[in-house]
Amino acid sequence: MKLTVIVGSSRPCGVSARVVALVRRHLGGQAEVEEIWLKDYRIEYCDADNACAAEDCAVQDDVEPLVTRIASADALLYLPVMHAYGLNSRFQAFLERMGYGFMRPRERPLRDKLAAIAVVGRRYGHTAVFSQVVLNVLLNKMILVGSGFPPCFQTQLAHDPEAEQALRETLDRLTEHHHRLHPAWAQAEPPARPVRPVHMLKGTR
Repeated sequence: MKLTVIVGSSRPCGVSARVVALVRRHLGGQAEVEEIWLKDYRIEYCDADNACAAEDCAVQDDVEPLVTRIASADALLYLPVMHAYGLNSRFQAFLERMGYGFMRPRERPLRDKLAAIAVVGRRYGHTAVFSQVVLNVLLNKMILVGSGFPPCFQTQLAHDPEAEQALRETLDRLTEHHHRLHPAWAQAEPPARPVRPVHMLKGTR
């Protein structure tokens, strides 16, 4: 399975980098993991000319080659960060440009690919950001995979075991569903880890 992680953070050594490292450690040899850090690319805002209803977006930047790379993946992990209780602007611009400017005229090439979401941010708005990306996943006709609990990493914590556990199970389920959809791949790949249920930690009062 080829998993592409789309990272919204501008900080190369922050919590998002630790999340990506967790993904690589947990999957090991079960998946080829590619990282796309949006901060490394020029992503212009949508100009709303509506011409891309029928053809690729004409804005000249780095979005088109990124779309080509993403379309070659078997699964995507969206990893936005939360700014001001919402999706960070670079990630939002990319979703708009990708979804409307390229996926629409190309008749949704991400259709039936697997998708998962994890959100990084300080407090309060994680699930709103998560829900917004869910709508983009559905717009592109992808198959959303989750663990029952959104992996929402709180940056004010030195360690967030609940979010890590939710992400690990999400990754296990991505592998499991990829094997179900591609049984020939399952024979060639290392056996998947058994899916472990998420048990939320109860704090003391």
